[in-house]
Amino acid sequence: MGYKDTYSACIYVSPMTLLARPPAPRFARSGANPTLETIEYVRAALRGAGGPISRNQLLAVLSRWGHSTTRQSLNAALAFLGEEGMIAEGSKGLVWVPEASETLVEAIRKGTRL
Repeated sequence: MGYKDTYSACIYVSPMTLLARPPAPRFARSGANPTLETIEYVRAALRGAGGPISRNQLLAVLSRWGHSTTRQSLNAALAFLGEEGMIAEGSKGLVWVPEASETLVEAIRKGTRL
């Protein structure tokens, strides 16, 4: 006739967990912190461009779609997509890169020449 404790748990937190520092953001900067929505818009614009596109053209496309962003946030989003191997930047602008094999992505990141 009363409350019976049927579940109890003990949570142990390691002292190292308390001392561990969170990782430093690699792409987010003060004044340049793109949202996931911005990254998705940039990705869609690059995929639909059909060829090289400049940053100014990219900002114009985003503006036409009703999603304006700052140049700093755009650069942070492009840095994120570039690190993931999704885009490349050449002399004519930014271009969408189809999904590549893991060895090719690793070669691009290390800068190894083929």
